[in-house]
Amino acid sequence: MDQPIKKSMNKPKAARRMVQWVIELSQFDIEYHPRTAIKAQALTNFISEFTTPDDDCLPNKVERWTIQTDGLSAQKRGGVGVVIIAPNGEMLKYGVQLKFPTTNNEAEYEGILTRLRIGKALRAKNLLLQSDSKLVIGQIKEEYEVKEERMQKYLRLTKRLT
Repeated sequence: MDQPIKKSMNKPKAARRMVQWVIELSQFDIEYHPRTAIKAQALTNFISEFTTPDDDCLPNKVERWTIQTDGLSAQKRGGVGVVIIAPNGEMLKYGVQLKFPTTNNEAEYEGILTRLRIGKALRAKNLLLQSDSKLVIGQIKEEYEVKEERMQKYLRLTKRLT
């Protein structure tokens, strides 16, 4: 047993508190998985891949809208979280509930489609789209092949909106 936990368990108040937490949290199906070490190069690659460009990189200081979404899938339905950042820095947040079952990749596509529709409604000329799905972005950039028919439909719709 780790030293801090061993010391805590020898103190009656702390041990009682920990037992109460165990009882409270036992109703949830919680599993602990320790994080593996991140090598310096992997961390550097991650930061360079997901860092947004500076405003100075934009030609002629074009107003840029940023719309961030993240799709999630559940057993019976999915959802999309949306954050819109206007050129003046104002931030809007909302969620979209999908009333049909989705896979993780389908939920990511729904997130991208939501961004594009919002960008069109806002008449944004310069829209920064960010995604954490390497597969979906790879499919849009035609770096990865799309095999499933449903995913091909999502890709066609995405291309049409862009």
